Amino acid sequence: RLLSGPSGAVNAQVTALEDPKPGRLRVALANQPVSCNDKFLFHKTTNRALYDDALAARSDCDDVILWNENGEVNGSTVANLVIRVGDELLTPPRSAGLLAGVFREELLVTGQIRERSISRDDLAKASELFLINSVRKWMSATLVT
Repeated sequence: RLLSGPSGAVNAQVTALEDPKPGRLRVALANQPVSCNDKFLFHKTTNRALYDDALAARSDCDDVILWNENGEVNGSTVANLVIRVGDELLTPPRSAGLLAGVFREELLVTGQIRERSISRDDLAKASELFLINSVRKWMSATLVT
């Protein structure tokens, strides 16, 4: 990754990726909502306290699904969200407060998924749940309470 400091200096870092966890990821809803206007949700930064706190509160899970003050889910701490409703694959819109990932954008452009507001109830009723990102691609997940 490339890090840019306040002075404009750039630092390159290389970190080995952990092997992916086999099987379905266990995910839960975050305990608290996030603000869909929080500018840090739209950009990849080192300001990760919100994500770290959400994960720490659900240490029994592999990841946490964030949701905003309007009850809309927006994504996980490290991935975008896709759910299956009927024969459609849906992802939340950027306005829900999310980082629009590269792989998510590719899937939107190619018509494999489409944007729609997703409520916490929609999430619970989805027939399938996926976390997606450009490193791991499609990761099956199960929502736990």
